[in-house]
Amino acid sequence: MITGYNTDVRHGNRVFHVQTEDKGLANPRIETLIYVGGEILDSYRSSYEDLLAEPRLDEGIVQTRMDEQHRAVIRDIKNGKYDLTPPDLLEKQAFNDRPLDVAILEFLQAEGDVDTLELVLDQPLRPVFGTPFTVQARARLCQSHSPVVGAEVTLKLVSSLKKATGLLSGRTDARGLFTGTIQLPPNQPGQCAVVLNCSSEHGYDEVKAAVAAAPA
Repeated sequence: MITGYNTDVRHGNRVFHVQTEDKGLANPRIETLIYVGGEILDSYRSSYEDLLAEPRLDEGIVQTRMDEQHRAVIRDIKNGKYDLTPPDLLEKQAFNDRPLDVAILEFLQAEGDVDTLELVLDQPLRPVFGTPFTVQARARLCQSHSPVVGAEVTLKLVSSLKKATGLLSGRTDARGLFTGTIQLPPNQPGQCAVVLNCSSEHGYDEVKAAVAAAPA
């Protein structure tokens, strides 16, 4: 099973939490859930059963499909698929009882005209205990694809049995690029994953990947 994606998306006056997961070989499908206020608003599912016909499952293809489905749902949100208020009423509400700059920003968000941060990987994360692990990721704006400079990036090791451990931190360079290499610790009990997250004034995004056991 490939660990998936979690992204908070602000659109209008609501925050949508988008979660995409691989359900595993026993149930080969990719599931995306949209939450608002802790409740499921909508869901999307797609199968990758076609890939099981190959001698060995290509996890890179599954990861690509997960990424595409996750970003497609985010685009739907930003394009207003789940808007509750007609555009003309939104425009009136945007300029009531708030500072002008705040009202303008909220109105543009509601119209889908404000870029938010997204984290893009050059290669899927494939961490293995006891081996060097290199991260290369880009922070960019999801619509214009402009690099986000100086975004804060952290890499943590999370476990089902103990507290998260910080592994790496830094900021993106002038190209929006963050690169770092660490030595992952030896095998650990429980389910473990690395979590790469990125934040700036443009928003927040994160990517997770399960950590594989070191070869015997």
